[in-house]
Amino acid sequence: MDEPLLREVWHERARHTALGGVVLGTALVAGFSMLMAINQSLGAFSAMHLVPALLWAVFVLNLDRLLVTSMAGNARRVGSLVMRLTVALMFGFIIAEPLIMRIFETAIVQHVQDERGRQLDALRTNLVKCNGEERATAERDVVTAECRGFTLAFAATPASVTRELAGLRGEAAALEKTVKRDTDALARLRSDAVKECVGGGSERDGFTGRRGAGPLCRQRNADAEEFARTHPVAQNAAKLATLRGRVADLETRLGRAVATFERSREEQINGRVEEERSHQGAIGFLERLDALHTLSGQSFALFVGTWAIRLFFVAIDCLPVVVKFFGGTTGYDELFKMRAASAQRVFAERVDTEERRAVEEYAKERDEIERRTRMRRDEHDLSLQEHQVGLTARRGDAVSAYAAELLRGGRGVLPPEADRGGVNGRAVSDAGLV
Repeated sequence: MDEPLLREVWHERARHTALGGVVLGTALVAGFSMLMAINQSLGAFSAMHLVPALLWAVFVLNLDRLLVTSMAGNARRVGSLVMRLTVALMFGFIIAEPLIMRIFETAIVQHVQDERGRQLDALRTNLVKCNGEERATAERDVVTAECRGFTLAFAATPASVTRELAGLRGEAAALEKTVKRDTDALARLRSDAVKECVGGGSERDGFTGRRGAGPLCRQRNADAEEFARTHPVAQNAAKLATLRGRVADLETRLGRAVATFERSREEQINGRVEEERSHQGAIGFLERLDALHTLSGQSFALFVGTWAIRLFFVAIDCLPVVVKFFGGTTGYDELFKMRAASAQRVFAERVDTEERRAVEEYAKERDEIERRTRMRRDEHDLSLQEHQVGLTARRGDAVSAYAAELLRGGRGVLPPEADRGGVNGRAVSDAGLV
């Protein structure tokens, strides 16, 4: 604002002062918004955050000043308004978002905390599901697609004990069947021998029915003894008892191994969950922004409230441009245009005068250069002429000396005219001397 020019239209001072207050207020809102954004991004307040907030406020202040002052005397007012209003809208949305998140901070923080809790619960569930007892007792590590990234590493698992126990149980079950079958067969053979020897049974069942140690009695006793000799029932029964003891021991060992595995799994799961919790850190700006949009989509009232506040701050940021546009052309603007036009004309005249002065100086300098050039050329021509005259005189002297030398070595003495360099005023040629 040009203060001397404003004094000429003193009645508009209040209007321009109010416009300056609007611009300053917009800059302060922008600075506060930046301060809130930095605090939300870093999760805490610090006095150092005031520095970028102040710089942002100064930048917005100068930008609004540029938008307002550049509208003075602009012939394309509508086009300029659209351009400046677009810039103001963009900055309005940028400024409004941190303030909206600050207003609804309680709901946003609660939503983020709940979401983080659900993520940790899902992580724990996946770790438990993908590292259950069936994986601990499996013969090979088989990682399914849904368990990639959720498997844990164990120094030892109950798998070997389980495999050994399964083998012993199978062996004991097979041996138990064998012992039962042989025991039943031997008991049946001995029962038949006793029945034959005591005369029990009937001929229909293969017995004689006569009491005494007859041939059939002895044969049945021999069959029973042969079966007992070829089928080690007692040894198999003892082996079965041993196997059952080993099975009971392995079952005890398996219980301890499973307990150790579950304890190790729980410790690793807790470690993974705590590690994930430590990575979450303070609630950042992006999390707050995502939470705000999620909550807005879930609640129509919150959606309307956020957009109302957003448009309110956008309107505040656009206010300087709108006030300047609808305020029309003021007396200050007219004087400003007159002074600007006058300054342009004065500048044009000054440039034209300086151009003429420069052209005249260059013309003088060019004439001086041409004069010096001509003088040097004339001096050069004179020197050349003097040199040619000197060459001619030297040539004549050389001819005269040569002629005199010839005469002295010839038939006589030259006539007096020859001593003067010629006859009848002309040089003596070689032909005249012969």
